[in-house]
Amino acid sequence: MGLVSLLQRQVESRAELICKQRNQSTPAELGKASYEPLTDGVIFIKQHFLLDSSHCNYMNPIAKVLWCHDSNQWQLFLPHESELDTWLPYPYLARSSDLTAIMREIDKDPKSMFWLD
Repeated sequence: MGLVSLLQRQVESRAELICKQRNQSTPAELGKASYEPLTDGVIFIKQHFLLDSSHCNYMNPIAKVLWCHDSNQWQLFLPHESELDTWLPYPYLARSSDLTAIMREIDKDPKSMFWLD
């Protein structure tokens, strides 16, 4: 069963806001934030640019936010360092019923685990 469309729009609009705010204060050569919608959530992506280019050179997924229907909570994941398409629970806030808390963790990145390379 897919996430109720209202919740999906909410997670996407918050992801869009985080990316927009992050991109306003970050030069392109340090990477730009973006996201892609998923069924029941979003994936945050860091786009990397060459110094003299306005075109993205490569992209890295940095976080995934998913709704868990079984627990009725949001889940936050980090990509595995070496295994593609493998996600690990974020160790400091893996689950929450509060989407704001999850998104704040991604936005503020207090443990420097999302936006830094």
